[in-house]
Amino acid sequence: MLEPNRYHSISRRLPLLISISFLILISIAISITFFRVERRMINEYRRMADGVTNLMIEAVEPDKMDFYIEKNYSAPEYMAIMKYFYKLKDNYPDIFYMYIYRLYKDDDNVAKGTIIIDLEDEYTDTPNQASIDWVGSIYDVLEPFASCIDDLISNKEPIYKATFSEDDGYLLSFAKPIFDKNGNYVASACVDFSMQVLHSQTLRFIFILGLTLLLITLVILAVSVWWLRRSVTKPLLYISNTVANFKYDTEEDRNINLDTIKSLDIHSNNEIGILYDALLEAEKDSVFYMTSFKKAEDEIHVKDEKIEKLGTMALRDSMTNVGNKAAFTRAVSEIRDNDVYGVVLMDANNLKMINDTYGHEAGDEYIKGCCSILCDTFKHSPVFRIGGDEFAVILKGHDYKNRIQLIKEIKDFLGKIWVEKKDDPIHRFSCSIGIADSSNCKSTRETIKTADDNMYLDKKAFKKVNGSYR
Repeated sequence: MLEPNRYHSISRRLPLLISISFLILISIAISITFFRVERRMINEYRRMADGVTNLMIEAVEPDKMDFYIEKNYSAPEYMAIMKYFYKLKDNYPDIFYMYIYRLYKDDDNVAKGTIIIDLEDEYTDTPNQASIDWVGSIYDVLEPFASCIDDLISNKEPIYKATFSEDDGYLLSFAKPIFDKNGNYVASACVDFSMQVLHSQTLRFIFILGLTLLLITLVILAVSVWWLRRSVTKPLLYISNTVANFKYDTEEDRNINLDTIKSLDIHSNNEIGILYDALLEAEKDSVFYMTSFKKAEDEIHVKDEKIEKLGTMALRDSMTNVGNKAAFTRAVSEIRDNDVYGVVLMDANNLKMINDTYGHEAGDEYIKGCCSILCDTFKHSPVFRIGGDEFAVILKGHDYKNRIQLIKEIKDFLGKIWVEKKDDPIHRFSCSIGIADSSNCKSTRETIKTADDNMYLDKKAFKKVNGSYR
């Protein structure tokens, strides 16, 4: 603490010295505060953007970007993602835009972008045609992102840029790359903040701070040096030293700021007291905001996990962890008339003998083993348990193209088990299998029935050779 005699000259030349000193102090404080506040707000936006884009990336499946472009609003999964993104945007009111674009270079080495998800003003369950057509459209990437397109699509780290739009003015843009399970770039999750709002908030804060300091200066000029020392100089020194050490990186930092302000325990009935109370309330609001923000974020995360878990449980068979009959019914209903696909039906052989001889627990393990063989064979297609020991597979893509070879492989494998494991009936897996091709059938129903008929013929042939347990 400074000794009283350090202020004697100020007391004798109070008007001039204090006027000059406070004018200099106000100028320095405003300049420093302006840059620090704006920089801190930008850092806050960057941290906020990092958290939001992480949540955006968690909400999408990287391997489904083409699916999102093709199906967009017609897919319930896409609509659920859009609805979740709008909730995120509502919880982060400072965000100007939220979107997911796929960035790339065309054959002429020009930076391009394909629109995958782009939020409008508000969420709607019935988007108009313009919104539907907007998904999948391609645009020219402008500066400053055009010149760093290689970094955007190859670096693991996010990129921040200040951009200018004739419609929206200056924006602070944040782009984080999304990679698939193989580490390949598939898209970028992006958020934009308005620099116009940032500058106006900073200037408003600086204006209020400057006005407050000016009022304090005018009051101090009217009082004695003794009152200045006791009621103004010392409290201001305490507050300024305390504020200079403030940190806002974490919730703990904000709590420390609040405890430090409370420890000053200033009860002056003047502008210093008002400034202290305002600062104390501001720190309380800051702590409350961070606590509420964290609580809301946690609640959203917990609710999303519960919803996802319930949705998964409703369509999963609890014993084999493949799709259940409801999932199969949904998958069948989503097949379009012009789709080319195959259907495989499988039914376990000798299950009754396993149950009667070794018990139903052994029978359950027998069913799981048959299911595992089916899943290992058709790795690229959804598998469903549609009955006690009955399974179905909808073949598309790679599995459909190689269906004949895969059917041969699974039958050869089951035949090998049947021959080699004579002393272990529980693991002597045997299944009857039928397959049908949609291109040879008039409807989905006929395709499934054809597969079922072929499976019945396979089971009949098995019983003819091996007999039937009753």
